[in-house]
Amino acid sequence: MPADRDFVPVILGTGLGAYNLARSLHEAFGVRSVALGRHALRETAHSRIVAVRARRDFDDEEVIVSALQELADELSQTHPGAPLLLLPTIEHYTNVVLRHRTELDDRYLVPLPDAATAARVMNKTDFYATCEALGVPHPESLVVDVTALDDPHLGEDLPFGYPVILKPSDTDRYPRLRFEGHQKVYLLDDAAALRDVARRIYAAGYVGDLIIQEYLSGDESVMRVANTYSDRDGRVRLVSVGQVALSEYNPDLVGNNNAIVTVPGPDIADSVRTLLDGIGYHGFANVDVMLDRRTGLSKILEVNLRPGATAFYTMAAGGNLARCAADELVLGRRVSPFATTAERLWLNVPYAVARWFAPASTRGVLRRAGRAGRVHTLRYGPDLSLRRRVDIARIDLRHTLDYVKFSGHRLNH
Repeated sequence: MPADRDFVPVILGTGLGAYNLARSLHEAFGVRSVALGRHALRETAHSRIVAVRARRDFDDEEVIVSALQELADELSQTHPGAPLLLLPTIEHYTNVVLRHRTELDDRYLVPLPDAATAARVMNKTDFYATCEALGVPHPESLVVDVTALDDPHLGEDLPFGYPVILKPSDTDRYPRLRFEGHQKVYLLDDAAALRDVARRIYAAGYVGDLIIQEYLSGDESVMRVANTYSDRDGRVRLVSVGQVALSEYNPDLVGNNNAIVTVPGPDIADSVRTLLDGIGYHGFANVDVMLDRRTGLSKILEVNLRPGATAFYTMAAGGNLARCAADELVLGRRVSPFATTAERLWLNVPYAVARWFAPASTRGVLRRAGRAGRVHTLRYGPDLSLRRRVDIARIDLRHTLDYVKFSGHRLNH
């Protein structure tokens, strides 16, 4: 259990994102965290800075809420008077907390926006409408619902060309559906493929809108990410922009990144501030961005209501997101505005692997930033027991073997 008596971070999740938050808070305050999840994953196992509590039924909403109430009762005995800072790390946990705010707000400090603001971000239909209203660059999109399946020519007269992206607007319910060929997003080459995927999605029980969107092509060199913290007054206080230098090769993990370079990115920072300040956002935000080479605009793809699993890249350049939440909510401190600007390298793989497998387009910035300074989330000096070193070595080996195994797949796609 945590030894600190000032406050206790309670993290929902036991993976890389959980360790990111636990390490960030340990570096800032010396606190140990409690992490709740389905399994004790290697990223947080055998750690001195985070105590993991795992139960296999932790994906059940009522179980999650009950476990949080029971933990709050326990901590009120072992840490009387200590504030509890609640930090979800994945979308499902974030949605559970949002739905049960009235039950949890009396026990926990929660860096999340209110339900109405959260809905404007989570529902992709509302999200792109908000971007349009605020003048924030975003991909050109078309929204359709289940009635579009009645049109035998669906997808044949789009305002943009193929290939296109197809994705669900409702990112809460859709991930829980199961059907053959289920993906987070779909890259489709023609109208026939679009109609086929749309039919399968709705046949599986999906009832929300679908977003048909222009495809922004390119390798890691056009992929950006921003992580932010906004205070209770709805103002972005910390913003950190990263250039993706190496993404996952494993097709099952597409969308994850393993090397990010912090960059100034003033245009992206301005767009993110315009969007989040414009809706009065509070808490963490993880923003996916892509450069449209045709226009030179960096377009916002989506916003997640939590730090990204890879958000420790902000720490490489001196931006501690988790500390912002603790400073404001626990300690009552004003969070001063800050933007990371230095080029530094964050890694989730061995440096040699990143240098070898990064595309030629990002290899230069990766090596330059690596020389200036680099961090690996899991390689934290105060938490490197022998068992932790073995766990980290296994994680690094798994990543390395994936890159070797799927490098051919990458070249063919």
